[in-house]
Amino acid sequence: MSEQQPTKSKQNIIRFPSSRKERRRLLRESKDPRVRLTALLRSVCGWLLVICTALFLLSNYQLFTPTSIRSLAEYAVAGFKQHEGDITTINYENGTFSDAALFEAGIAYADNDSLFLARPGSVTTMKYTLGYSSPVVETSDDYVLVYDRGGMQAVLTNSATAVAELSLDSAIITGSIGQDGRFVLVTDEQGYRTAVAVYDTSGKEVFKYQSSEYYIVSADLSPDGKTLAALAFRQDGVALNSHVLFYDVSSGSLDADVTLEDTLGMALCYSGNTAAVLCDDGLYMIDRGGEAEHTLTVASSDLISLTAHDNTLAIATRSYSGARSDLYTVRSGTLSGPYALSEEPSALAISAAGTAVLSASGVTVYDTSFTPQWRNTEAVGARRVLMTDDGTVCALYTKNARLFTAHSEHSEEVTNVS
Repeated sequence: MSEQQPTKSKQNIIRFPSSRKERRRLLRESKDPRVRLTALLRSVCGWLLVICTALFLLSNYQLFTPTSIRSLAEYAVAGFKQHEGDITTINYENGTFSDAALFEAGIAYADNDSLFLARPGSVTTMKYTLGYSSPVVETSDDYVLVYDRGGMQAVLTNSATAVAELSLDSAIITGSIGQDGRFVLVTDEQGYRTAVAVYDTSGKEVFKYQSSEYYIVSADLSPDGKTLAALAFRQDGVALNSHVLFYDVSSGSLDADVTLEDTLGMALCYSGNTAAVLCDDGLYMIDRGGEAEHTLTVASSDLISLTAHDNTLAIATRSYSGARSDLYTVRSGTLSGPYALSEEPSALAISAAGTAVLSASGVTVYDTSFTPQWRNTEAVGARRVLMTDDGTVCALYTKNARLFTAHSEHSEEVTNVS
């Protein structure tokens, strides 16, 4: 008897085209409206993704420069490294630094070779080659300005890459950066005594004043970025007078020229809408309308330390009232002090949280009312101190930077300083 073969069941198989173009056509022409809608949405989303990607690349092309890619790779490598026990330490990559300033959650520091953006744990988030002889670092919320004092180079960076590079024809005397990233450079000009210029974040010059009459020593932008205050001096006969010049950056017009007779200006800092001007005979507060007030009388020989940060100013002077020195601050155009210090400070730092005073015994932190909060003796040996708006102190040593707070291991609360 022959073996009966099983009957093959008929399978309902729809052959889908191998061509992608044909498959898309079938989906678009499907009898099921849900399939047609899904195909349409898929196509629209695809084109939107392409357009958004193109717009992102056009607006952020600087992220894909070789420098940015190298920095991203360094950041990724650093993220995989173990940094046990050093989450409050930033080791300088080359073992030294020339200048530093607070930036984002860490610091921006520079040596003669490079600028580094670094965070606690010795994580370097960006590196930019400089080759400057005397780099100076200034920062705002979103930008870092580095210029070569005595040289002709300057660079403005954000947290990822350089956004403006300047090569000038004149040596840079000093510089500063505004809150919006605009920056100021004072230069020693050929054919003129000095000049001051304001640049936008792309490095374009938006204002310049050249003078054969004045020697400009300092300049700063107002918090709103609309007014430039320049401190200068000139010889008037046998007298040496300082002048504070207020310029409208947009129009270039001179709004006020304030004369400080028989004084030599040394430093200028905007505080609120007032320019705080330190001269060899004390501190002057000058508003944009040209009204000046001599708020503090102190000889330049009695000046111990001076620091300015984010439109605030701290001054330490020798005291003649029994204390070792006196501390003054300027906030929102108002002078406060003196507060008697039992030790002579070697450096100061100021922020919205208060003032940090570095001395031979460590660092002591005061609030905005001069009430001592805490001290830390481990800061002994630091070259400088910086202070964040939450009260954290960054002590800058020769080879690294360390962060201290009121809760650090060797910090102790103080109720008075004797």
